[in-house]
Amino acid sequence: MAFWRTYYHLIWATKGRQNLIISQREASLYKYIIGKANFLGSIIHAIGGTENHIHIVASIPPNLAISDFV
Repeated sequence: MAFWRTYYHLIWATKGRQNLIISQREASLYKYIIGKANFLGSIIHAIGGTENHIHIVASIPPNLAISDFV
């Protein structure tokens, strides 16, 4: 088994930087992103943000293109 650990800092913003990530949606949104990353074999080390963008620190396996993860 190969060892890989490259960290990527990804930032996703809402369309037009609209304040759409309200506190009632935040937990379920983060849970969905973490679940999808796990499905893809990736690791989310940190996730957080504000009303109009999300920061993620992730390790993406070498067999998965970064663009496919995003």
